[in-house]
This record gives sequence, C-alpha cells and structure tokens, in this order.
Amino acid sequence: MPVSAALRSNLLRFVEDLLAHMTVAEKRGQLQTEKLASFADRPDRVEDTLVEKLRAGRVGTIVGPRSREEARQLQRIAVEQTRIGIPLIFAAPIDEAAWPSPLAMAASWSPEAVEAVARRAAIAANAQGLTWLATPPFRLAGAIRDRGYSGESHFLARSIRDAVVRGLSGRDLGIDLACEGHALALLRTDPPSQSDPRLTSERAPFATGDVFAGRDFADWHSGTDTNSEKLDDAVRRILLAKAQLGLFRDPYNRLDGPKPASAGTDDKERIVLARKSMVLLRNEGSPLPLPEQAGTVLCVDCGDGLAETVCSALGTAGVSARKLSGLALRQDAIDAPTALFAADGMAIGIASDAASRAETVLVCIGDALCLAGPGLPRLGEAASALLSALVHANRRCVLLAATGRPLDPACLPERLAGHFQTWRPTRGFSEALGEILTGKAAPVGRLPLSLGQSGEPHAHPFGHGLSYGALRQTDLALEFGSDRVSAQVTLHNSNSNTVTDTLQLYVRTPDAPALALRGIQPVEVPADSTLDVRFELGVEELGQAGGLASHRVAAGRHAIFVGRDALNGQRGEIDIPADLARAMSVPAALRDEPGSGASRSA
Repeated sequence: MPVSAALRSNLLRFVEDLLAHMTVAEKRGQLQTEKLASFADRPDRVEDTLVEKLRAGRVGTIVGPRSREEARQLQRIAVEQTRIGIPLIFAAPIDEAAWPSPLAMAASWSPEAVEAVARRAAIAANAQGLTWLATPPFRLAGAIRDRGYSGESHFLARSIRDAVVRGLSGRDLGIDLACEGHALALLRTDPPSQSDPRLTSERAPFATGDVFAGRDFADWHSGTDTNSEKLDDAVRRILLAKAQLGLFRDPYNRLDGPKPASAGTDDKERIVLARKSMVLLRNEGSPLPLPEQAGTVLCVDCGDGLAETVCSALGTAGVSARKLSGLALRQDAIDAPTALFAADGMAIGIASDAASRAETVLVCIGDALCLAGPGLPRLGEAASALLSALVHANRRCVLLAATGRPLDPACLPERLAGHFQTWRPTRGFSEALGEILTGKAAPVGRLPLSLGQSGEPHAHPFGHGLSYGALRQTDLALEFGSDRVSAQVTLHNSNSNTVTDTLQLYVRTPDAPALALRGIQPVEVPADSTLDVRFELGVEELGQAGGLASHRVAAGRHAIFVGRDALNGQRGEIDIPADLARAMSVPAALRDEPGSGASRSA
C-alpha cells in the first residue's frame, strides 16, 4: 500500500538531521563514485587506494563489485570504519548491450512487457548485491540516428521510460525500494543538455510513495561546486535515495544469506518483449506466416551471419530452411563493406537462381550492409543490388531488417512482397522470430515513428504495423461522464483466425496544433466475431501540463481519433463545457475525499 505521510516526513527529517551533522568533505564524498573495474588487474591496489578513500568518507557509490562477498567487505568499511557510517550504493557498470534499444522497446507499444524485462534485471542485480541500475538513454529530441532516440511520440516514449523505471525500482503502488529485490533506477538522457524537457519527471525526484523513482543521470552528481546550497541539495538527493533503499536500516540486506531463488535468467521476458517489438511493415500476397508445409524456404545471408540465426529459429519452430550466401565474403580489411565488388556478381547470380526455384525467400540484412545518413539508414550498393535481383527472381521475397533503425522505404524495391523490421538481435531474438515467421505468434509491433513521405513506395504512418489478418472498425461513439469522456468503437473480424491488433487513441486539445497519441489498447478479436472497445478519457488523456504543473483540461472543442495507426481510423469532435473541464482537472486523490466537490464516474 502507499507509503504514509508520516513515514515520508520521518525519512525527510532523518536526512536533514544527517545532513546537518556532516562536514563539507563528507558531503562531497557522497558525490564521489569509484569504479572497481579500474582495479581489476591489480587487486592489491584496492587495499591501498579504495579502502583509504572509504575510511576517509570520500566515496558514496561503488561501481562493479565482483561478488556479494566483496561488496559486503566494502560496505562494512563504509558503515563501521567511518565517522558517520553512511552506507554505500553498489552500482552495475552501464551496459547498453544488455537492453534492447529505446526505439525497439517503443515499437512493442507494451509498457507491461518492458517493465517485466526491467524487473527481472533488477532481481538479477539484487542477487549480486547491487542497489543501483542505470537505464538505457532515453531521448526524444534530436536526430533519428542519435542513440537513445525513442520515437516521435512523447506519450509513448514516456510510457516506455516509466515502465523501465518501475521495473527497476519496484515503486508500483508505493512498494518500498528495498522490497522485492528492486534497485534504484537512474535515468540517462544522453547528452542531458539536448534531452527533450518533456521526457523529464513531472514529480519530485525520489519522493517517498511516488511511483516514479527515476532521476536524470546527469543530476545525480550535480552540485559539486563550492556553493553550499547546491552541494546540500545534491547530497540530500543521494541520502534520501539510500534511505528509501533501506540501507540505513540494514546496509547488508542484499549481501547476506543465500541468493534469491528468483535470480535466474530473464529469457522468457526477453522473448516476449522481442516478439512484441518486431513490426511487420509489408505482407503483399501473404508470404508470412510460413505454412506448416512451407516448401523450399531460402534464407539469403549478406555476410553478417544473420541467415544462420534465422535458419536455426525456423528449425526450432519446425520449418526446414536452406541458407545461402548472397554476396561475396566481407573481410574486416575491406574499407567499404557496403560497396558492390566484382566478386559479388557471381554470388548474386547463384542466389537469384536458387531463389527462382524456392517457395519463399527470406533476405537477412543487418546494419553492416546499410549506409548511415542524417535520417533513416539506406541499403548500401551491394545489399540493394542483391535485394533487387532476388525480388525479380521470386515474388515471395521477404526482407528481414535486423537493423537498429528502420530502413528508409525509398531505398526498397517496389515489388518487394514482405518487409519485417526485427531490430538488432538481442537475447530472445531467435525464439521470437521463429514464432512469428511460422505463425505460432502474430506480429503485434507498431512503428514508433513514421517512415517516408506520403505517396512514396512503402511509406508508413506513425503506429503502422500489420498482423496476420485485418480488422474493420466502425461506429465511433463519444459520450460524456461526470468527470471523463468515453470513446467507443466496434471491431469486426471476418477472418477464419483470431486477429490481434493495437488500437490507438489520438487527441487534439483546443490549444494543441495536431493530434497526439494519448492511449494504447491491445485487442484480440476471435474469428468471425465483433468486439466493442472503449477508451476512458480523463485528465491524463485530455489535459495539458505546463512544466511541472499538474494537468489541466481546457474547455472547448477536442478532436478524438481512434484507429490502427495515425492515419487509418475514425475521427470525432466533442465540446467540453467549462464545468466538466474543471471537474476533470481535479486530482483523483481530492475527488476521493469527502467534500471535494467532485466524484468518480460510475
């Protein structure tokens, strides 16, 4: 249950009392981080250098303890051999490769799947005695090629970012950070100076009982100058985090006893997230899913070994496939791996001949064969020549784009039958890919950005993504409630199989220039049936926030759009009167209190 106001007050009072007792040197010590990796080749230097700093109170965080035993020894020095005894935070080294990219996570449109992966990562970290995990870098501003780019929608980027923080920190429903093996989550918006301010928290950082426990990485050690007020504020944040983690109550709560039984691998959660992230962009003539009797399936490799992974995934799912190299071997010494070399001609000819006799051709292309640019990447000369030849040889040709960013659709052949954005392989990739290609699971990923310009071949709007079967949407109805608006549509499935989709809600408020994503609802409609889907629109969906202010609903005309992407759906408009706008703007907590003047709708 939520943390009480009394406990919140006690934590803050404890931190203020501790802060008043600390010297300037001890305060600055809380802002210092030591990386054990720097001592890996000289263990003796740990005693000579790190322990000396610890005993002097000049270290607040340790990155990379190699075992729980080592962490316990270091914690004992900090707690028992210093003047005040402030416990250490133990952090994991930042490993971005351990996470899917923010763009791939956003393509899942599933905060639940993202949170499950983050929660498993926190539990595994707890087994190592760690109390701090940094998130991937989340950015919405800047060019598409920048790392951490999370897509075009603030709503979607924020939902995915907050899911990572919830999973790492365990702050759902006021759960204490020390419970259930969760760790302090530090957000990274890299570089912070270019981060979109709308991706920052709208709540006070590290507020006890707050469901958002993240903090921008750059702010963690801010305030190291001589300004005493800034220094105190920075140290206050760190001490409050340590108090929330329960380290003052028990500095060894993650370091004693047997490792938790739940600290196993997170393959199951990773497979689910990988499956939900993959986006089927094109499926002309339905080359996917591959039937049980798929005939000859040819996996064409471009020199980066992806076809081997695809063949293995298909074999595990019960479909036999043949692998073939479509380009000459790319050596590391080649300065231009994307260029078309004379030796490629023979390889392309052999691959085209084999493709003409295959039932289905899967072309596997990764980042190595693509050209980076100011926007979306494009196929290099060699990959483009190979893909064009294969499309000409077989009309059931499917591109599997295992790339960090979607390809520019303008670089793809018009006759390409299938285009499947699988993202760069991470753990769970092979299993998820095999399930979708063979129809054991339906593709549910959706684009977190738009691709190409309207009218271009293969251009796709924001939110686009295909499933195995299409739904028809009718009967958009908008209705008033006492403190909210509801939007309902009917989905029709005339297919002989169950169809999954992701219904999207877009809103344009009176003071906004365009429709913006404000709601996501996954749906599953059984064969030959209909399903009514309802969105409840309250202050979060219809309101606007200014800076750190609470959301407020503006009176006036609001446009409501419900569809399967940003272009295909139904639009309606509704006038919200001033009294309803005021009722909707009252915080939910106040509406629950007697005499607040507002109540929840039935």
